[in-house]
Amino acid sequence: MARTDRSSLLRIFALVNLLVVAACAIISRENVEVVTQAKGSNYFSLGAPAISKTDHGQLVAGRVCRLDRSTLLSPPAIRVEHLHATGQLVETARAYLPEIYLARDQNCSDYAAKARWTIAPGDIVRACFDRGAACPAQAESKAVTKAPSTP
Repeated sequence: MARTDRSSLLRIFALVNLLVVAACAIISRENVEVVTQAKGSNYFSLGAPAISKTDHGQLVAGRVCRLDRSTLLSPPAIRVEHLHATGQLVETARAYLPEIYLARDQNCSDYAAKARWTIAPGDIVRACFDRGAACPAQAESKAVTKAPSTP
């Protein structure tokens, strides 16, 4: 009888260990290291985007700031690109950029784009001002950050 109780305890212990290992594997896949990049202009800075998980996917957000009291109108949108680690374009998203009003001494504005991307380790998320073309390859600001891997 004691032998049966002991083997049951060992099975339970083994099952708990298996569940802990499986849970750790699942958790480690939720966040992956991603390179984020951004390319601004001579008149507006664009910081590297941050990526967070939402109920409906990911939110890719960042900040744009006016440089040197430029009188130009702020860009209307941000293009956000998801690239494979090899540099191949996977998908894009577009974020509306609220105007930065010089007359109100407003220096910066925030943007956010919703995405449903599956991000792998080493992938690149790049942001630039949307001019109807791909973002330039040379980024001014870069960061390596943790990002949710699945929507």
